[in-house]
Amino acid sequence: MSTQNKTITTTKEFLYLLNFPKEDVIKTASEKRTRSFQLVRAMRLGNIFKNKVTISFKDTQDRLIEINTTIWGVTQKSVILKKGVLIPIHSIISVN
Repeated sequence: MSTQNKTITTTKEFLYLLNFPKEDVIKTASEKRTRSFQLVRAMRLGNIFKNKVTISFKDTQDRLIEINTTIWGVTQKSVILKKGVLIPIHSIISVN
C-alpha cells in the first residue's frame, strides 16, 4: 500500500533517476488492452500533430508520477520519448 497520496510531476530529463517495478501495475486484461489502445493513440497524435499527453506511472517506491510529453514510439515493452528516453509499459497506469 502506498504511504504517499501525492502525485509527483517530472520531466523526461529526470526519468533516469527512477527505478521501475518489475511486475505490471495493472492486473486485469481489460485495463491492459485499454492502456495499449491509449499508448498507440498517443503515439499517433505525437507523430502527426506533435501533441503532448500525460503519462501516469508508478516507480518501485509505489509513488504515482506524471509526465507531460510526446510519445514518439511504442514497442512491446517500452514507450519511447524524445532523445531515446524509455518508460516500461508495465509501469504505466494511464495515458491522457
